[in-house]
Amino acid sequence: MKITEKQRSVIKAASAIAALAIVWTSGFSVSAKTISNDDSINTETQVSDELLVLPNGDALVSDENGDIDIMDGVTVNIKVGAAAYKKYAVPKTTVGEALEHANIELGKYDLVSKSLDEKIEEDTNIEVDRVSFTKTVKTQKVKYKTVKKLSTKLYQGQKKTIKKGKKGKKKVTYTSKIVNGKVTQTYVTKTKVTKKAVKKVVLVGAKRKNYSMLQNNPTKFKTKSKGGAGTIVDHNGKKIAYKKIVSGPATAYSAHPGALTATGATVRVGGVAVNPAIIPYGSKLYIQSPDGSFVYGYATAIDTGGFIHTSTTVVDLFYSSNSTCCQFGRRPVNIYVLA
Repeated sequence: MKITEKQRSVIKAASAIAALAIVWTSGFSVSAKTISNDDSINTETQVSDELLVLPNGDALVSDENGDIDIMDGVTVNIKVGAAAYKKYAVPKTTVGEALEHANIELGKYDLVSKSLDEKIEEDTNIEVDRVSFTKTVKTQKVKYKTVKKLSTKLYQGQKKTIKKGKKGKKKVTYTSKIVNGKVTQTYVTKTKVTKKAVKKVVLVGAKRKNYSMLQNNPTKFKTKSKGGAGTIVDHNGKKIAYKKIVSGPATAYSAHPGALTATGATVRVGGVAVNPAIIPYGSKLYIQSPDGSFVYGYATAIDTGGFIHTSTTVVDLFYSSNSTCCQFGRRPVNIYVLA
């Protein structure tokens, strides 16, 4: 290569440290001070077993024969982490060697904006991202699962919990990636269950109720609970609130279409006869057998039963035919007074 005047003066200065070159080619590292030339005095110059880096960034390189060659120096801009760019005078070599001459050590996970083997030029920009990882262990609850089992001991719409569920515990290890002091990504790297969750077991009714006598009773109405006695599930699986329960034997009756009841209303399926002293007229009711095998359904108290004088029955259920009344006969029921 062509040697500039400036480099010639540097070579003259280098001849003043010929003794150091001998040590240098022997594989030792020596520091030479107070090297003088036209441009600098009292400047520290480092000698290594590979090259001699001069203050202006140029480098004196020794070959196998001990001859000295000159490597151009350049100024590069290096940004480390979140800091601003800084200028460094380094030999015109590769990115990796430039970082070494700038005394910038790379960590195991650090990222460099350019390939370490890439050749550098004047004003090359090099960015080094400082990358590290941290681990955090947290204890979390494990939700329990609910297992449903069909039961012929319960009617459709009924449920019964036979085993309560319990939450478990687990230790979750989170690993966070930190780039230049800021967390850029967090993900789960390990999960260990320390306490197993206990499954909740619920029996679901599979037994069918007797709806044959319910088909002619489509009566429906909405009710609102005002802190009443409790709730039940109707034949549609809907939860309803009731104020009180009247239990006892029930019978059935029929009448010709258009017949009037004690309240002046026309007889109809869903209109039942009661003892108004116990169940007031107009009361909204839901009627079924205590075991749930028979369901009359929703009804309204609109008539007076002839049984009020004997007290042998609590309700007369209206059906449109005598055959249905005979089919019903006499059986126990629960009358849920809804409103």
